[in-house]
Amino acid sequence: MRCLFLFLTSYTTILSLIINPIHHTAYSFTITISPPSSTDDYRQLASLLVSSFDAPQICCGNENALSKIQRLQWDLYEKSLTEEFTYKRYASTVRRMKGKKYCLLVAKRKNDDDDGVVADDVSSERGNGGVVVVGMVEMGMSLCPSDTNITTIDDGGSSSNNDSIELTPTPLIGVICVSSTHQKEGIGMKLLNKCEEIAREIWKEESICVDVEPDNTRALALFEMGGYVKCWDGNGSALMRNTTILRRRREEVKPHYLLRKRIRDRVCDHGNDSNDRW
Repeated sequence: MRCLFLFLTSYTTILSLIINPIHHTAYSFTITISPPSSTDDYRQLASLLVSSFDAPQICCGNENALSKIQRLQWDLYEKSLTEEFTYKRYASTVRRMKGKKYCLLVAKRKNDDDDGVVADDVSSERGNGGVVVVGMVEMGMSLCPSDTNITTIDDGGSSSNNDSIELTPTPLIGVICVSSTHQKEGIGMKLLNKCEEIAREIWKEESICVDVEPDNTRALALFEMGGYVKCWDGNGSALMRNTTILRRRREEVKPHYLLRKRIRDRVCDHGNDSNDRW
């Protein structure tokens, strides 16, 4: 779900978020969510994305001769080239999108120990001062169907339906990723909540959307747990749209589900009547 955005001009100020320390049996650490603040942050972000989305996957533990060759090519040069491409892309995008409705956030882990020792499961990804990027999220503006002109069905079966589909600029989460060593620790939900906070409190938006590949069951579960619902067209079918993603420095177009969540109530301008909320 690494989407390419249509960005719209506005302003934003991103504040840091400190998550309560996460405690494990043998160690504890603190997760900080903030924009990347150094070259090392961008380098680690690129490494995280490449390892999560671009690395060759071995199906069911079976590796044939072709997959071994692909793995060798990946280790020799494809990985480093893709990481450098990803690093430059995000660093340049942040500079280009300054002053617009765009945010890039990383979740950084630091041990509570003063000696900067990092646990073994992330020692290979160790950053400066023992700080490791273990998650990231990217959000921008994209043209999405207005929720007042599509059928949206929740788990309770309630629905609303109109025939036409109107496209309106809407915050869209294009990428969300958590390191395999730190999944099921609530980091993905914290990143998601921070995006919603920015879209609601700073950008003053009413809804937020996300495109998810149909076979990405983990992402679908995360967003559904966060209150996102699939959008449906006027024929009662799950709304899907083709989305451009990046794989190993190349653009691909794949169908994605569109999910939406309302993050603030809309107030009708009919005086100060508190009942005019819908």
